[in-house]
Order: sequence, then structure tokens, then C-alpha cells
Amino acid sequence: MNSRSVYGRVLLTAALTLVIRVIAAQQPGKPKLPHEADTNDWEAYFDYAVTLLPRLPTRADSMFAWASRLDPSRAEPLYARWVCFWLKDVGRFERYLNDDQRTLESPAVLAVDTLYLRALHRNPFVPQTLGILPYDQLPGEWRHDLYTLGWIAYARRDFAKAAQYFGEVVRSNPQKHIWSRYMRALAFVPMRAYDSASTEMTAILTMLRAREDTTISSVYHSKELIDHGIALLQLAQNRQDSARWYFQHSLDENLGFYPAHAMLGDLALARGDSAVAAREFEQAAELAPNEPWIQFRYGAALLRMGRSADAIAPLQRAIVLDPFYAAPYFDLGVAESARGNNAEAARALEQYLERAPRKDTDAAEDARRRLASLREPDTRP
Repeated sequence: MNSRSVYGRVLLTAALTLVIRVIAAQQPGKPKLPHEADTNDWEAYFDYAVTLLPRLPTRADSMFAWASRLDPSRAEPLYARWVCFWLKDVGRFERYLNDDQRTLESPAVLAVDTLYLRALHRNPFVPQTLGILPYDQLPGEWRHDLYTLGWIAYARRDFAKAAQYFGEVVRSNPQKHIWSRYMRALAFVPMRAYDSASTEMTAILTMLRAREDTTISSVYHSKELIDHGIALLQLAQNRQDSARWYFQHSLDENLGFYPAHAMLGDLALARGDSAVAAREFEQAAELAPNEPWIQFRYGAALLRMGRSADAIAPLQRAIVLDPFYAAPYFDLGVAESARGNNAEAARALEQYLERAPRKDTDAAEDARRRLASLREPDTRP
């Protein structure tokens, strides 16, 4: 490596370190957790926030936001923030449910629905049991219709009973109760009844195409998202070819649907097709430049292909987008080590260990072994 490239790398590393420090300095401190909790673990923040949610939605929201910072790939904190928003103003939630146009078009509501959409991009079957809380705050009493009973059973995690109630709703009027099919699929997934969930999602897709609708609710349940959900259900049953067909079909609906590009990249990587994998991940990263979990997946994929030099840039982008996200630091350390940049590798691995949740014992032990190896004196003649 010539002196100019060494100097350029030193400048790049210094600039990246400065950006991380500036971004971190601009962020409020981590919300406090009980003293025994792991402040590097998104689940610790999520679980504690759930206990606060009915009474202190604003405080819970800050904790859900931190959970997202610690692992931006998770859908649960984003959905929970959507719930927090409505608990802060139940009157607005009532107007939202009544399709009040002024409410639906308000910037705040559009922004929070985007949070919900981003959650669905990560997991179309994100658990939505918390969604009952704002309904519970509405004036009046709970009705005793089948849909309401289904919701209550779902919130109580009685998924078999919820699926039964939602099924009765669907059978009463299949054309009208398309949304209940999605709720039924949500109930089937935690029971691992993937074929049953897939049947409901396929029926939704068939009905949408017959009606030439693009959504089934005000919260953007698009055709590509339904296709994507079916593909994930196929993947859960180890049906790669079928999953690949549905992922591709979601892109036929919307070529800019970046989660499908990332999943197609994973499938290509698994079958050893590096060219397709690189193309799909690159497309996903271009379509989602502000999503650190997508930038990380792109960099991680390049690293798995042996393209350590190319992996560095997307991994660094992931870190700049969210300096508290641990995973990219580990892969950056591996990539820098493969390039022979031991100082940068050690720095990245140290930063990973500072951010790694305690439950990631295997990765942390691997990082320590790599650090020890990097710090061994060079005894070569």
C-alpha cells in the first residue's frame, strides 16, 4: 500500500470517528433502566417500556425509540411507537378510526403511519398485541361482536381463539372483512400455522387484484407487502423456490420495494450466486439509504462473498446512520482485518464490545479472540 492510500485511509477513519462522536453528542442520553438491565439490549428497553406504556406513553416512547437505535432491524419498537402516539391523544385516535380527512392528512399522523409501514417492511407479521391499548382508552364499553372478541383474544395471546373469531367474521362476509383475514394470519403465525396464515394472505391478494385495490386499510397494506408476507411464510417452511417467486412478484408490483431486494439477495447468497446477491443488495441499499439495517446487510453480504474492501463503505454508512447499532462494528472489524488494517480492525472490534448486548456471548467471545490475535506482537523476521 503506498503512502497516499495509507494517508487517505487514516483521514477516512478519523473523519468517520469524528462523525460518530458528533452524532452521539447530539443524541439525548440513554433512558434509565433498572440497574440490573442490559442497556445495550434492545429487548431490555422494549420490555421495560411495555410496563410503562398504559400510564406513561411519552416515557415509553423514548424507550422504544432507544430500542430501535440499538437494533434498527427490529419491527417491534416501531410498531410500539405507533401505539404510543395514539395513547398520547385518544381523541385523535377516535377521529383516525372514523376516517376524519383532516386527521388522516395531518403531518403528525402521516409520520406515525410511516413508522408503522417501516415496521411492516421489517416484519409483515410483527406482533400487534399492544394495539388494543388505544382502543381500550376510547369512551364507552367494549362491544361483544366477533371482531372485537377476536381482538381481545389476540391481545391476550389466545391465538387459537382469536383465529376462530376472526374466521367467523370472514365467513360472515368475505368481501367486506378482508382486514380480518390479515388479523387471522397474525394469529396463525405465533402458532406456526404457516400454511393457514399463507392461505389467508393469498386470499387477500386474490381479492385485491380482483377489485383492483392497492390497499386494504389506511395503513398501507399494499400488494407488494402481502406478496412479501407470503414469501416469508414460504421461507419459514423451507420452500425457497416458492419464496423467491413471491419476493420477485412483490417487485413486479413495486420495483422500489427494498425489503424484497434484500431477501432475494439472501436467497442468492445461500445458493452461491454472488453476482445476483451483490446486485440485489446493492439495489436495496440504494433504495433505502437511510436504513442502517439495510446498509449493514449489504456490507455483511459483501463480506461473506470475500469482498472485504467493498464491504467497508456500507458498514461505515450503517455506523454513521446509527452509532449505537453494534452489529456493523463487528463486521467492519473483520473486513478491516482481512485488508491488513489491524489498527482500524481493533478499533472497530473494541467499539463492538462496548455496544454488544450481554446475550450475544458467542459473537463477543469471537470479537475478543480476534482482538487478542490482532494485538499479538509480530515475531516474523
